[in-house]
Parts: sequence; C-alpha cells; structure tokens
Amino acid sequence: MSLRRFTLFAASALIGLMSVQAQASGFQIAEMGTKAMGLSNAFTAIADDPSAQWYNPAGSSFQSGTQIMAGGDIVIVPNLDFSTNTLNPAHPARTSMKSKVLGVPHFYVSHSFADSPMTLGIGVNSPFGLESDWPANSPFATSNTFSQIKMVNVNPNLSWRISDHLAIAAGFDYVRLLKVRLNNTLQLLEGSGDGWGGNVALLYRNKQFRFGLSYRTRVRVDINDGTAIGGPALARVGAPGAVGATGAVSTRVVLPDQVNVGLAYRPNDDWILSLDIDWVNWKTFDNLDFRYAPSVLATALTGGTNFRTLPENWSSGVAVRGGVQWQYAPNISLRGGYTFDPTPVDDHFFSPGIPDRDRHLFTAGVGYDVNQSLTLDMAYMFVYFVNKSQTASTGRLNVVRNGSYSGNVHIVAGSLVYRF
Repeated sequence: MSLRRFTLFAASALIGLMSVQAQASGFQIAEMGTKAMGLSNAFTAIADDPSAQWYNPAGSSFQSGTQIMAGGDIVIVPNLDFSTNTLNPAHPARTSMKSKVLGVPHFYVSHSFADSPMTLGIGVNSPFGLESDWPANSPFATSNTFSQIKMVNVNPNLSWRISDHLAIAAGFDYVRLLKVRLNNTLQLLEGSGDGWGGNVALLYRNKQFRFGLSYRTRVRVDINDGTAIGGPALARVGAPGAVGATGAVSTRVVLPDQVNVGLAYRPNDDWILSLDIDWVNWKTFDNLDFRYAPSVLATALTGGTNFRTLPENWSSGVAVRGGVQWQYAPNISLRGGYTFDPTPVDDHFFSPGIPDRDRHLFTAGVGYDVNQSLTLDMAYMFVYFVNKSQTASTGRLNVVRNGSYSGNVHIVAGSLVYRF
C-alpha cells in the first residue's frame, strides 16, 4: 500500500470512528485491545498486534506490511448499591446507581515501509471515560447525580527499528473531550474541550525474552465553553431566582501521565508469560476549579466570588498485571490474566460521582486465525470491586456520602485484525 493510500484510508476510518460517542464506566479504561485484555493488559512487552499503537508503539516495528484492527468493548455495569451508615444524617436509606451497557470502540492501523526501518501507525480510542447516574432523591443529590466524560484520543506514531532486537517509537496525542457533564440538584454543568500530549516507547526482544517501556505525558484540557443551569435545590437554599438561570463557566481537566513497564518470557513456541507494572500519576487530579461569569446563578453558587473549588487530592497508583498465552492449536491461542489495581482516591475526598474502589480483574480470551490475513479475538473480564465502607466524609455537603458501596462490572471485547 502506498503512503498516500494509507493516509487516505486512515483519515477516512478516523472520521468514521469520531462520529461514535464513546462511553465508559470509570475514569481510566485500560482495555484498549482485545488480545491485550485477554492477558489482563500485560501487553507492553508483547505488543504484537495493531493495538501496539496504544500499549507500546515500538512493537509495530516488528509487524510486517499493513495491519488494521477494528473492535471495541461492551461494558456491562449492573446496579451499584449504596446504603447509609450511622455517620450519615439520612440513615437509614438505600439507593442504587442506574445500570448501564456502554460501548468503547477502538481502531488501529500500522504500515511498515519496504526497505526502510520506519513504521507509521495511528490509533483512535477512548482510554478515559466516566458515566455515573444516581437518582435525584439520593442522600448526596446536592453534590452528585449525573457525571459523564465522553472523549476520543487520536494518536499517530512513528517507530524506528534500530536492529533485529530493538525498536523505539514516538508520537503525539490529540484528546477531544466531546462532553463533560457534572450534574447535581444545585446545577447542571456541561462543557467540552481539547488538549495535546505526547508519548515515547521502547521494545527489546529476542527468542525468549522481551522488555517494553512506554511513557505518555499528561494532557491538560481547558473547558472554556461550559454552561451551567440552576437546579431545583437552589430554591430550597434561599436562591429561588437562580433556578433555571444560565451562566457561562470554565474549568480544566488534567489527564494523568503514565509509565508502563513490561517483561515477557517465552519458554517455548507454545507459551508466553507476561508481567506489567503500570504507574499512573493521578496526582494531576487534585482540584476541579470552576470560574463562573458574573450572573444570578454565579452569585447563588459561589456567594459572589464567581469561583468554586472542589478538592479531589488523588494519589498516584501502581497496577500489577500478569498474563499467560497458550498456543492450543496452530490457529487457536488461549489467554488468561489477573490484575490488582488499587484506587487512587483518598477516603476524605471520596465522591459518588467517581465511586472508585480497589479492583481485582480476572480475564480470559481466545484468538482464532481464520486465515493468514484475518484474525478474530474475543475476551471477557470480570472486574471485582472491593466493597467500600465510607466513614471519612465530613462537612455539610459531604457527610451524606458516608455508607456502604458495592457492585461489580463485566466487560466483553471483540476485534478483527486484517493484514495485507
């Protein structure tokens, strides 16, 4: 395929996928490739299909010709249940988050140039997202009802094969937050914005051992076109004139930088074992600062300062991932994996808008080579969230968050890889 045809094809596919409004449960979505998900995303040192554009773009240097991957995840979120404890003034009370079935697509293309050490690739995916939907009569409705982040990430990469065993890569990320919604019964807030980041990667491999390293920068997204509408609870706090009033608001979301380190070992032609250590700098999610244009609504929400800060104070986190693949038959690969991913959320700043807890992730997957050109991958993940007993919330608006949170998530993924 010529460079011109490759560029036109990638651009057409990109435009098509950007019309899909990706959604996801949780702020970070690590499951950006089906084969990788079957290995519980311990894929940094393997990176041997087109999803290497996300996991480790240096891996595309060891893939020949042109390769295309299209697929996605189906995230099944049953009801998340909340029940108050004696530290909650609303006790006894129970409520449940609305159940969701969400789609998270991904698309990747790579092209190796003949008689050249260069490989060009592009990935389009949605590695961060959020959707939580609590009833308007929940105990914490004045601070959290509906939270949502819809985004698309466009990531072109160029990799360079230095030798038969070593490759490096670099690229940039264009992030578009299509919609950010942070609603409660005091206000309905909505906005969008975009930002830029970059990434570098390295992969070393020989017959038995592989080592991968990938770094992605943080991405600052300024939301300068936000709007807020006064909610019904403003009448109950003495500001009836602000109910339904509209005002302009701006804020900023900083997506974290991250480092992925991977090791893989191949004892023979049938087995491969992989281990990843993934560090995510969630310290970037320290505050949500809102600046309101002067208005009746701004006065009601901020007391006339036109500025409001919601502290988050998350900490950086390290996830440990392990995966195994067995070549069951010449055209069938079986996979499994496990991850422990601790929550970065400090108990004092826990919010039902992002009800994150420590997670244990169990995965299984299968790859089927239909022929030399076409591969079908399928995977399943069970996300077991450790039940949380929240007792550290304080303050008039936050104490109503104290209670027990429980519920788990299922993810099913599928993708097709075509080579030519």
